[in-house]
Amino acid sequence: MNSTIASNPSPARTVSMTSLPPKVLATDLDGTFLPLEGDDAALVSMGQIRELLQTTEIPLVFVTGRHFDSVRNAIGEFDLPNPDWILCDVGVSIYRRDREGNYVLQSAYEELLDEVLGNIEIEKHRQAIAELDDFTLQESFKQGRHKWSYYVPADQLDACHHAVEAYLKLHELPCSIVSSIDPFNNDGLVDVLPHGASKAFALQWWCEQNDLQPEQIVFCGDSGNDTAALIAGYRAVVVGNADRQIARQIADTHHASGWVDRLKLARGTSTSGVLEGARWFGLFDSPAKNVPAEPNPDVLPESIPWGARLIGANRAEFTLWAPKQKRVVLEVLPNQLFRMQRQDRGFHHAIVDGVTDGTRYQFRFVREEHGAAFDDGATELTPDMLLHPLPDPASRFQPEGVHGPSAIVATQFPFQPTADPAADELDELIIYEMHLGTFTEKGTYLSAIERLDELVDLGITAIELMPIAACAGRWNWGYDGTHWYAPMTAFGTPDEFRQLIDAAHTRGLLMMIDVVYNHFGPEGNYWSEFGPYTSRKHNTVWGAAPNFDDPKRGDLVRRFVIDNAIMWLQEYNLDGLRVDAIHCMKDDSEKHITTQMSEEIRRWSDQVGRRVWLIAETNVYDAAMVKPLSEGGTGFDAQWSDDYVHSMFATVRPGEQLTHRTYSPGSDLEKTLRRGFVFAGDVRGDRGRESATTLDTDEMLPRIDTRSSIVCIQNHDFIGNHPTGMRLHQLTSPETQAAAVTLAILMPSIPMLFMGEEFASPNPFQFFVDFGDPRLQRAVVRGRKRDYPQHDWSDGVLPTDEAAMRSSVIGSVESGSETMRNWYKTLISIRKRFVETGLLSPDNFHVEVNREVNLYSLSYQSPDEALQVMVRLSPLQEEDDTNEPATVQPLPTKPMEGSPGSWRLLADSMEAFGEPLTDGLLPNHARICLFESEESNT
Repeated sequence: MNSTIASNPSPARTVSMTSLPPKVLATDLDGTFLPLEGDDAALVSMGQIRELLQTTEIPLVFVTGRHFDSVRNAIGEFDLPNPDWILCDVGVSIYRRDREGNYVLQSAYEELLDEVLGNIEIEKHRQAIAELDDFTLQESFKQGRHKWSYYVPADQLDACHHAVEAYLKLHELPCSIVSSIDPFNNDGLVDVLPHGASKAFALQWWCEQNDLQPEQIVFCGDSGNDTAALIAGYRAVVVGNADRQIARQIADTHHASGWVDRLKLARGTSTSGVLEGARWFGLFDSPAKNVPAEPNPDVLPESIPWGARLIGANRAEFTLWAPKQKRVVLEVLPNQLFRMQRQDRGFHHAIVDGVTDGTRYQFRFVREEHGAAFDDGATELTPDMLLHPLPDPASRFQPEGVHGPSAIVATQFPFQPTADPAADELDELIIYEMHLGTFTEKGTYLSAIERLDELVDLGITAIELMPIAACAGRWNWGYDGTHWYAPMTAFGTPDEFRQLIDAAHTRGLLMMIDVVYNHFGPEGNYWSEFGPYTSRKHNTVWGAAPNFDDPKRGDLVRRFVIDNAIMWLQEYNLDGLRVDAIHCMKDDSEKHITTQMSEEIRRWSDQVGRRVWLIAETNVYDAAMVKPLSEGGTGFDAQWSDDYVHSMFATVRPGEQLTHRTYSPGSDLEKTLRRGFVFAGDVRGDRGRESATTLDTDEMLPRIDTRSSIVCIQNHDFIGNHPTGMRLHQLTSPETQAAAVTLAILMPSIPMLFMGEEFASPNPFQFFVDFGDPRLQRAVVRGRKRDYPQHDWSDGVLPTDEAAMRSSVIGSVESGSETMRNWYKTLISIRKRFVETGLLSPDNFHVEVNREVNLYSLSYQSPDEALQVMVRLSPLQEEDDTNEPATVQPLPTKPMEGSPGSWRLLADSMEAFGEPLTDGLLPNHARICLFESEESNT
């Protein structure tokens, strides 16, 4: 045999995973097959594995770094089943169990390793390495002529590895190194082996000797010295307690190799993960055909497994709700047809083998004239018996668009450990609203990762993505989604979306998405052919309304929506949902769908131990929306408060409205600051201006707790509803934007930025769609003009024009204003500082307004310090002299008068924009001052 050993055995000789079934269970011991301490589930799994091995006679192979005697001790200590083979000493010793139960060392393998080492002086070099700094020889019984083993400090492992590497290179020794950390006592371990020797190579040699192909082996591991075997083409199981970086490395290698069915990232730890993986690959008792899979412990018991889900490496379960159809055929492309079993309440079900991640499929209904033949079951299905194909209502991916076939999507993903989230409480949220398609030039999930560090540097704590559910066409705002379970194909694949979420989490950023449950998009909505997904009772101007309150089927439509919401949280590891136009979710049921959704998401989050943020787009203040469920409310965390953005805009651009509601300049902004809102309503439709307060008397009602109110100076609607998509600094001035955002960020509310505003992006954000139906294109153009008749649309780009999307890409930070971005960073840092100290709180908050000069002041006071935010917002008229406008004196700092201490300037917007510091406030000018007591200064 050739004495050259490949350090990473090539998978080139592997064949299709569906050609040969698995025959052997090979597993690492420590951290994998051995139950972890205190893991009762692992002990149960061990008993099940022991019984399954006895009944199936499946060969068991231990592949471990332990020496032989340690393996034998572990078998007795943990009551392990006796393996048929032991591959130990980090892959340099192989033992076979003979008929008498004795283990015999395989001399042929020893001879192969001897050839590699040649005539080197083993003991001389073993001792020389032991004399290197920080090296200690392991016990003699752990040594061998093919394995030199050392203890090193865990925190010096990399340095020690490089030291040995240098020694081997200097002496031209045919050896390689395996280094790791003992998970039980945190010792650093360094092993020197014949060049190329490893657990992976030992397993490869063993397979060749036993005439086995890699796909016949299920190999389970957890650590770095298992990596080579886990990427060598075997059916690989990474147990749930494995380091996530190792899991990512293995998953990435499988992806790069084009393997779609050779990896199981087990949820179970140690022995439980081994059993889970063995079942996944069909080595042990996989479910019989057309028997539903075991329930997922991370979903609610009443949830339904909508769509297609993999229940094994090459097996999928399909669940379709189509009560309108008696006979449904599943077509697995390119040319397989399967009868689906009709079940209670209009569900159709099938379990199919030979499919995997990426397999495309669609549904077809049987023509009436062939119904009897279909029911008979004896007639072979042919395409001529079937109607046109339709995608899955719960498709997880539409690779060819909303009209094409659906694709099976594997949901396992090696999410990395989440860094400490930048926001745990409401007042720590600083939200960045993002449209993925125009956030970068490429407009993809992966390209967005490249800009995340910009947001961290800015001080953002949470990203809120505009809807990503699959819409018709190549670009869309996202509010025309028809496939609610499928991420938009134009942005990339589902796994690439997971990579974006994972990348955000490793930076401490929360990731939320906007979901639209008030209507289905108008193109690609085939669901009425399946059943009553849409309402005959309700409708919206945007499309068909979901059938939430149908007395016969409404509960299943509600289930479809709630399970979809949980799907985004569970399968993508998202942190929260912003529910679009929640007041347009028409539902006459006794319990509104929003309340049921909140109840079940809260129950799910408690079950899995994860915090979930729920945000409602209500447009007006809805007191019940953020009232706890326990107090009879809807239980959302926060709601969009549009009153600030529109009352601010009415103040700086009087007479111009970017909403259907009418706001009064000055007075409505004052009301928003003092009371917390102007308009109020609820999900049942009662919505209007609150009239129970009077600004000029003492009748003002108490201010609401605005910690759950999300405020902004612009958002996608605000900008996109303008005929040319102009941003606030373009409609007013950069100084106006800087002043307006000062109030938004430093109010006791949740500030939200719209992408690009932080650097005053010179590019617009226009409304755009890409419908394929010309009638829909014309309807969109007419609808925009009808909905906003106050605008002059003559200069606007048509939303169906590609230029509307292309021109909306925000561009680089360098394309905008560095001054504006620095001002935003200043404001965010001030907010974070005083949120942390507890000063920036509604309990310490006070408002003063002088409407005659448009001066608005927010102040916070505690015993030791006070913060005063003074902003002057003024309309710019053509006759104004904007170079030397009149100044006014800021409001007096009465809260701290007479207290020992002093006021100092923290920030001034005009100074930030290069203007001389003045005694008074100019139009569209913001100033922030801090009072510190003498004791505090000391």
